[in-house]
Amino acid sequence: MMEYDAILQYLGDFGPFQRRTALLLVLGSMQTGLHIAVMTFIGAIPIHHCRVTETGVSAYNTTWPDALNFSIPMEEVGGTWRLSSCRKYTREIISGNFTTMECPEDSKQGTTTTVGCKSGWDYRNRSTTGCTEGWEYDRSQYHSSVVMKYDLVCERAWLRELAQSMFMAGVATGGIVFGVLSDRYGRHRTLLVCVLLLVTCGTGLAFTSNLAVFIALRFVLGAAQNGLQYTTLVTGMETIGISWRMAFGICTALAPSVGYALLGSLAYVIREWWILQLAVTSPGVLSLIAWWFIPESPRWLLMNNRVEQWRKTIQRIAEYNGIDLPPFYEYVESSTVHIGSTEEVDGIPGDSKRNYNLIDLVRTQNMRKITVMITIASFNTICVYVGLLFGTSQLAGSHYVTFILGACVEAVAILLAGMTMRRWGRKRSAVGFSLLAGVSCAATAGVPNDLGHVATALATAGRFGVSSTVAVLDIYCTELFPTVVRYMGVGTNIMVSRAGGIVAPFLSLLGNAWRPLPLLTLGVLSCVTSVVVTVLPETHGVPLPNTLQDGENFGRTSPPSPTCKSNCAAGTIPKKTLVDGRIVYEDRAQYEWLELVTTV
Repeated sequence: MMEYDAILQYLGDFGPFQRRTALLLVLGSMQTGLHIAVMTFIGAIPIHHCRVTETGVSAYNTTWPDALNFSIPMEEVGGTWRLSSCRKYTREIISGNFTTMECPEDSKQGTTTTVGCKSGWDYRNRSTTGCTEGWEYDRSQYHSSVVMKYDLVCERAWLRELAQSMFMAGVATGGIVFGVLSDRYGRHRTLLVCVLLLVTCGTGLAFTSNLAVFIALRFVLGAAQNGLQYTTLVTGMETIGISWRMAFGICTALAPSVGYALLGSLAYVIREWWILQLAVTSPGVLSLIAWWFIPESPRWLLMNNRVEQWRKTIQRIAEYNGIDLPPFYEYVESSTVHIGSTEEVDGIPGDSKRNYNLIDLVRTQNMRKITVMITIASFNTICVYVGLLFGTSQLAGSHYVTFILGACVEAVAILLAGMTMRRWGRKRSAVGFSLLAGVSCAATAGVPNDLGHVATALATAGRFGVSSTVAVLDIYCTELFPTVVRYMGVGTNIMVSRAGGIVAPFLSLLGNAWRPLPLLTLGVLSCVTSVVVTVLPETHGVPLPNTLQDGENFGRTSPPSPTCKSNCAAGTIPKKTLVDGRIVYEDRAQYEWLELVTTV
């Protein structure tokens, strides 16, 4: 499709039409961050305890908060004694068994409470039970949440993690389903389906009263969110010229971070979970309006021999950019006839009759090593990323401030990742950033409980490192696989890595055994990633592999096959310059249009 790239250069790599399209796509991508992280707030776990009655309490001249000590046992959490969240005494008040006013020795160790001792009641050796009558929640920070609505605490806490894991399962599924739909039916239609699903499922979540339906809608929402994210990226990459594609890719990577910051601000203002859910869904209505102004990918139209529709799209772009189109349609029509031929193209033997499959990713030794290692690295990285993203509510300080700070940190991390990849390459960047994340997360295990802000700072540094690692691996992965299996390799990697997002929410349950254990586990996973990446070949400044043989030789002494025809050698293409914000060729009058598009 070198001809199409030349046409884009003629129309303007980043003309007014492309700028408008890119802006609409990036703004639409922001809502993916809203849907990914909204469960952090609508599924927040407030301080809670078993619901108990007030019978008999007033007779002992005690206030209601103090009276809870008659009904709720104490438990030690992270070295601090507090009222149990999941247990209560079998009976709130028992008669008899009156003791002295002084607390017995063992009561000072937490077996009874100060209020119980002062009132003269001895609660030693009393049996406890679960919260048979439900729970009471502290509503000072979260007025309502999904946790409160469905009582997703204590023995039901795993259902909250299941809801988030099902979202990530939907993300993995959506990468495959919407990838196939996008290739078969076009980017434009797929984009519309994704936005419609986000609006309908997001609205349904706010009004459903059934937990099973809530979890099912979260699954569909995850699939639609991932479909929107990657369809947006592909549409922009295929509509914008070569010189601006990396900038667009960075902007789409930053868009979810902006969405996170917006979500934190909305959550601070809106404390009712169902209203917040509607608020994060509302941008989808604007995306439905913007959809009418976003074109179908011209490259996809040309690859699928839809020449007439392609003509109209190119004419639309040219008219908007103020460009007069030369008569090149006959050449384009003839060039599309040869798509899929078995003749040699760009030095690569034609092989369109062969059907590549997943076995080709692991058939040979070097390809097997690349596939396995990049998959392990991506799985670990997504697991750590999701774990840190949804663990902000457990950190010291304001949940809202910590979350917004993390979003800002992630945005800076993505920008820094882009700069380091240009200077030091993909491998060293991935190793350095993942090691930073690993050391930062693991170091929290040694932080005392009374230094919560130090733990928050270390976790934020870990968020910085893992966000940079995700940005690097996204590009690294696309460059490691040969052209003939690139989409298959990237798609497989996305599916497996998102399984890390399914596992991550359940890691928080490890905190029941030892509070620092979840972050320590995430630190170990990041350190493993830094070791795994060291065995992968560097791709920065290296011609990308095209055939399976190139993939097998990648990183060894034999370089990949060339990607340019002999007529692309230096001196055969007219020099380019920047005119009115777009790339044009010098002395264009000396070159016929047909010669221009066939030599690029």
